[in-house]
Amino acid sequence: MVFNSGVFIYFLIVVLAVYFGLARLPAGHKWQNRFLLVASWFFYGWWDWLFLVLIGISTIIDYIAARAMGSDLARPHRRLWMSISLIVNLGMLGIFKYYDFFIESFIHGMSLLAPGWQAGAGEHLLLKVALPVGISFYTFQTLSYTIDVYRGQIEAERDFWDFALFVSFFPQLVAGPIERAGQLLPQIKQVRTVRWSDWQAGAWMFLYGFFLKTVVADSIAPWVDSVFLESRAAWLAHPDYLQYISAPHVLFACIGFAIQIYGDFAGYSFIALGSARLLGIELTLNFDVPLYSRNPVELWRRWHVTLNRWLTDYVYITFGGSRYGELRKYRNLFFVFLLTGLWHGASWTFVAWGAYMGIWMLSYMVLSPWLQSRSGSQRPWMQVPGQIIMTVLCFLGFALSALFFRAWDIQQSWQMLTLLLNWPLDLVRLAFSEGAEWVTLKNHVLGISHQIPDAYRIAAAILQHSWLVFAMEFFWRKENDPWWIFHKPFGIRLLVYAGLYFLILLTGVFGKNVIYFAF
Repeated sequence: MVFNSGVFIYFLIVVLAVYFGLARLPAGHKWQNRFLLVASWFFYGWWDWLFLVLIGISTIIDYIAARAMGSDLARPHRRLWMSISLIVNLGMLGIFKYYDFFIESFIHGMSLLAPGWQAGAGEHLLLKVALPVGISFYTFQTLSYTIDVYRGQIEAERDFWDFALFVSFFPQLVAGPIERAGQLLPQIKQVRTVRWSDWQAGAWMFLYGFFLKTVVADSIAPWVDSVFLESRAAWLAHPDYLQYISAPHVLFACIGFAIQIYGDFAGYSFIALGSARLLGIELTLNFDVPLYSRNPVELWRRWHVTLNRWLTDYVYITFGGSRYGELRKYRNLFFVFLLTGLWHGASWTFVAWGAYMGIWMLSYMVLSPWLQSRSGSQRPWMQVPGQIIMTVLCFLGFALSALFFRAWDIQQSWQMLTLLLNWPLDLVRLAFSEGAEWVTLKNHVLGISHQIPDAYRIAAAILQHSWLVFAMEFFWRKENDPWWIFHKPFGIRLLVYAGLYFLILLTGVFGKNVIYFAF
C-alpha cells in the first residue's frame, strides 16, 4: 500500500475515524495504541503477509534483548544480548538484501580468474528471494533502540505492545524517517491531544508531500527513463542504445534524476510526517531544503537527516570519529560513505556512488579553509553571486552522482561518464569539422536525436515540472522554517493550497512505487 494511492487515502480516513473514536473510551490511549499497531501490521502486510514474520522476529528479539540488558546483568551478559540483537537483525538484512549480491560477485570473480569456470556454475547457491519492503529502515530503527539501551542512554521499554508500535508505526515504517526510541517512544506512551495546529501542520505536509511525489517526481520519471532506460531488463536487451544519446542527454537526465529522487523520497517523508501529525505524533524532519545547499557538508546535513545521524552516532563515532587525527577522521568518513552506498542497494553501482560521495566530501573538507578565505575576501557586491555559484555547483555535484545511483550497472555508468568527459573534445571537433560529418557531430554534441527525445526537450520537461519546487523552497530556505506558509497572508495561503490541490488532481501520477522501497 503506497501513500500516493487512493487505497491509502481510504485507509487513513478509516484509521483516523477509529483512532479518535477510541479516545472516548476508558483507557482510550491504550486502545489507540493497540489499534495503531494492528493498523500498522495491516498496512505492512498489504504487500505480503510473510513480511510480518520478519518484523515480528526483530520486534520479539530486540524486546527480550533490551529487557535483559536493562536488568542488573554483568557486562559480558549485556554484550551477549547486544550481540544476539546485532546477529539476528543484520543477519536477516544480510540474507535478504546482500546474500545474492556477494554470491553473484564471487561467481563473476571466479569466471574472470579461472578461464575454465563455467558460466552457470554456482547459480544454485543463489536464494533469489524477494526483498522485504523497508527492511533497511526498520532494522536500523530497532537496532538503534537496543544499542541505546546497551549504552545506558535510555531505559528498556516494559510494554511489549508499545515497543512493537515503535518498530512498526505505519507512517514511517517503509521509508523512514528512522526514528530514535528516545524521541518516538515517549510520544507513543503519553496521552495525545491533537490540536488545531497539528491538523494544520499535518495537512500542509501531507499536501506538499503529495505534490512532490505525484506531480514532480513521477512526472519527471519518464524523461529520466528515456535516457537511463526504465528497467535493468531493457538495458541488458539494448546495450547499444547508448549510441543514440549524447552528453547533454546524460547531463539533463542526471539533473532530472536529482530532482526526481528528491521529490520521490522527500515527498514520501513529508506524507509520513503529515500522517503522523494528524495522529498527534511528531516525527523527525528528514529533509531540510537540501537542493539549496552550498557545499556537500551542508547537503548531507539536510538530506536524509535521520540516516546520517544514525551512521554518525553508531558507525562514525564507534570507529573513533575525529578523535585520532585528521587522517583517521577522513578514513572513517570515507568508510561511512561506502557503507551508506551499500545500505542503499546491493550493487557495485551503489558502492561506486558511496565512493564518489566520499571523495567529493573529503575534497571539499580539505579545500574548505582555502575556499572560506577566498569567500571572506570577496567584496560585498560579489557575495550573493558567489553564493549562487556555490549552490549551483553543489547541485551539479550531487546531480552527477546519478551516474552511479541511477545506472543499472557499472558498464552503463562508465559509458555515460565517458560521454560527459568527451563532451569538451567533441565541441572542439565540431568547431573544426566540415561537410556531412559536421551535421552528424552537431546533432551528437547538441543532443539532437531521432531515436529518443532531444536533450533540450528533456530539459524543458524537467524545468516545467520542477520550477515550482524551487520557488516554494526558496521561501523555506529564506525563512529557515518548514512552516513558512503559515506566516503568509490568508489569501496567499489559500491560493497555494488550491494550486497544489488542483495540480495533484489534474496532473498527478498515482500508484507508482517509491524508489527507496528497493532499499
